[in-house]
Amino acid sequence: MTKTIITRNVSKKYKMYSSQKERITDLLSPRGHGKPFYALNGVNFEADKGDVVGFIGINGSGKSTLSNIIAGIVPESGGEVLVNGQTALIAVAAGLDEDLTGRDNIELKCLMLGFSKPEIKELEPHIIEFSELENFIDMPVKSYSSGMKSRLGFAISVNVDPDVVIIDEALSVGDKAFAEKSLQKMMEFKHQGKTIIFVSHSIRQVKNFCDKILWLEFGRVKAFGEVKDVIPLYEAFLTKWQSMTREERNHYRQKVMQRDTGTDHYKQYGNLLLLEDEETLEGSHTYSIRPVSRLAHLKGDSTEIYESPDSDENTKPPQKYKNKVYYVKRESTYHFENYYLLSTKPSARDGVVGWIRSEETSSHAHTFVEHDKKTFTLLGGGFAASEPWGGQKQYIHESLEHHAGRTFQVDETVLVGSNIWYRGIIEGEETPVWIHQDHVIGEDETDRSDG
Repeated sequence: MTKTIITRNVSKKYKMYSSQKERITDLLSPRGHGKPFYALNGVNFEADKGDVVGFIGINGSGKSTLSNIIAGIVPESGGEVLVNGQTALIAVAAGLDEDLTGRDNIELKCLMLGFSKPEIKELEPHIIEFSELENFIDMPVKSYSSGMKSRLGFAISVNVDPDVVIIDEALSVGDKAFAEKSLQKMMEFKHQGKTIIFVSHSIRQVKNFCDKILWLEFGRVKAFGEVKDVIPLYEAFLTKWQSMTREERNHYRQKVMQRDTGTDHYKQYGNLLLLEDEETLEGSHTYSIRPVSRLAHLKGDSTEIYESPDSDENTKPPQKYKNKVYYVKRESTYHFENYYLLSTKPSARDGVVGWIRSEETSSHAHTFVEHDKKTFTLLGGGFAASEPWGGQKQYIHESLEHHAGRTFQVDETVLVGSNIWYRGIIEGEETPVWIHQDHVIGEDETDRSDG
């Protein structure tokens, strides 16, 4: 993959002053005054071409600072930032001159991006139309509302066709209709393979739009990985954070910010990079086994069957296990993914095949109903299988077409999802088979067609 953004040990230091006098003294005196404050501290992060990365974190975590550094608006204090391509920062009033009109701002910003006067004249009508500010475009920007400023900045940025798009809370202001229109434009960019950085407090927007997440916590990287891995951790943290008192929050913040970044240790969990500083987060990547009762068969795009959920060795190719139904008596969660233990027998000990990601299977709950004996008549449709909800490799006959009218002596009934399956012996045969309820008729049913 082509790297479009690389940050290496990036830091951004500011100074905090107790008074205006201390600020002036710091400017005039060779001795340093003021207390250093790191908005970013040791940030390492990479994005590939086509990545859509959400920056998340509570207020003061450095999301906007990092996006401004990547956009080239603010210089880093230390470290290295490499960006491959033209960037566009879309934020409320980003790069707008309050004293100029909207039209003048279009020209100024496009000139700063390297466009010629004829190119700007060609772009201008499209920008004004997208912003929906036709009646206000020749008014000073200082008279605009925050939503109008966001519209103008957004319209300029998306119409210059950047390689890297950075959206900093720009979709959180203004009316809903324009936000939807803007999101549709972002989806176009996503489908075009542009790299997009999406800064937002809206978990819903991040889940729906982003592929990866960079979680910043008071200036340092807490986690980086796929949405499904990082968001559950962040939501758990938010629940914990919201329950803290003001004093507890201040203590937590100071503990994080005063820690030496040289002591930070990260661990890779599959596609997730996680800062190892809390036992609760570390513990979320172990797995525990839960008993379940399901039936499953493998999807066509299944990849591997594992010896254990956390195993990456001794895997089995799934090709030989396709088109058959398996019993699932054990379930586990690892790396925030569900795994099923497949078995050829209704047991978690006998006939075990191995563990597979649940999303790589089609499965239904398997519920025992009764052992009551019943007598049915075959309608001649469907198949008989060696297991309930059977796959092609478990069909006993090519079809039941030539068995119409035969009796079917049932001794077991189960529910697979919402479908009833019967286990019994077909008249004239000895081996028990499973048949779906749609292909049999009971003694008290007189008008039943093949389903």
